[in-house]
Amino acid sequence: MGCNECTHPSCQHSLNSLGIGQCVECDGGVLVLDPTSGPKWRMACNKCNVVVHFFEHAHKVQVAQESCDACDASLVAVDFNKTRTPLPDGETQHTGCVFCDPIFQDVVELKHATMRHSMHRGGGARRGGRGRGRGRRGNPKKPKDKMAALAAYFV
Repeated sequence: MGCNECTHPSCQHSLNSLGIGQCVECDGGVLVLDPTSGPKWRMACNKCNVVVHFFEHAHKVQVAQESCDACDASLVAVDFNKTRTPLPDGETQHTGCVFCDPIFQDVVELKHATMRHSMHRGGGARRGGRGRGRGRRGNPKKPKDKMAALAAYFV
């Protein structure tokens, strides 16, 4: 069990501290904030491969104690970059629901996580990666000792 499934009440990495709301795709999954993902902030489902990217370039994203009146998701407190804030009048801080707040609607992007390398599923060619100098495997010859090499040279 990872931290995104743990329900320990006092741990800052637990589902209780970082869980935002029900997953939009699966039953029983919870979207959990990844606190190490900044400045490209994301939350991911702890059961399926749904990933929600949001608040890119924000300085800080925290899960608040309060919850949304409409959908019961935890509110999120965001401290935006002052040069890239979507807030009116250049404000940088806002607390709201990721799903219901109209200010957050344009900065939330739902995706499905995929594996980056298709080699693991049998597709694509494998490269023999153990550093340099491993490419010549055709006809390995036993090296001769120095004296035999010198004798062959002078003959």
